[in-house]
Amino acid sequence: MLNLRFNYPSVRSEADIFEQYIRGLPAHEKYGMLSPASFWPEKPFVQLLGQWLQLPADTLRYQSEVISTCSGNSALHCILTWFRNTEQTAAVEEFTYTSFKASAAELGYDIHTIACDEQGMVPEALEEYLRSHNTRLVYLQPTIHNPTCSVMSLQRRRDIATVVRKFRDVYIIEDDAYRFLHPLPPPTFLQLMPDKTLYVCSFSKNFNPFVRAAYLVYPQGLLKGVDNVIRYTTSGSSALFRNFSAYLMKDDLLQGVIAEKRAIAVQLHEKVTQIFQGLDYRTFPGSYHTWLKLPDSLEASVFISEMRTWNIDLMSSEDFSTTNRQDYVRIALGAVWDAPELLPALKTVANALRKYNEH
Repeated sequence: MLNLRFNYPSVRSEADIFEQYIRGLPAHEKYGMLSPASFWPEKPFVQLLGQWLQLPADTLRYQSEVISTCSGNSALHCILTWFRNTEQTAAVEEFTYTSFKASAAELGYDIHTIACDEQGMVPEALEEYLRSHNTRLVYLQPTIHNPTCSVMSLQRRRDIATVVRKFRDVYIIEDDAYRFLHPLPPPTFLQLMPDKTLYVCSFSKNFNPFVRAAYLVYPQGLLKGVDNVIRYTTSGSSALFRNFSAYLMKDDLLQGVIAEKRAIAVQLHEKVTQIFQGLDYRTFPGSYHTWLKLPDSLEASVFISEMRTWNIDLMSSEDFSTTNRQDYVRIALGAVWDAPELLPALKTVANALRKYNEH
């Protein structure tokens, strides 16, 4: 079965970089690498992270705090857990990340869908909703959205920031998992308004899912006691992954891996656009996933079942939808971008949809 659900792009140089790192460790440090890391990174690491996130020097000193956990999913779950005693709702786009949706459901949140356009959440719709509801959390993926591939312009981000600033206790949860695949992304919400943004930074996609290290940047004084949530849900990360992520951010090592992944994705994009020519789909030159619209008469569950008979495994829009929509499928190439059977499989998907369109 060709897995077109998994979306963590990986390249061979990742293993070489990790091997080089381990070989370069002094003997007295190797045992320490296997110990639990403090939830609170030390100042040199925080400074390095701030540089990586292109933040002004005073942001992580005076406006925001940093805490570590083992993954971006963990960070999202811990945010929702921390707010759970006082919040019952969260505002999201009409299609949203499956793990956020699942965590919110598990914790008893009501998810409220805000109208979207080709850039994502519409500021006017968000403001109208916030004026009539007590929601404090707005979850966004502003850069190469999963699954729709949308990218918010700088003006759209500023307009949403203006809306959020009108409400005293409303915060944006910014999940920027695919930002690294955009060659010139607009500023993050964290850069635009650190006092109102909870930013999730993970190294699982821009490097490798093996690196179980992620960092939550949030307004000072907001998430008091969130370390206890991390402790009883995941126990945090290890010194190995903390120190290795610092190693990656230095000397352009991670930038080199990212450049390689972008180049591969751009080449894939050229092939995808040829294969899906004439079909209704969305993608981004640099993204490893494509959002493919189905004919009105075809439900995703039916099409996915048909594709499995061809040993092709896709993901339904129902998994991402807040309203159980079945009119799209997501095609993810991260796990199989170099598989010889990939292009024939994409042609099979495209040809099947063309036949449905003919009918």
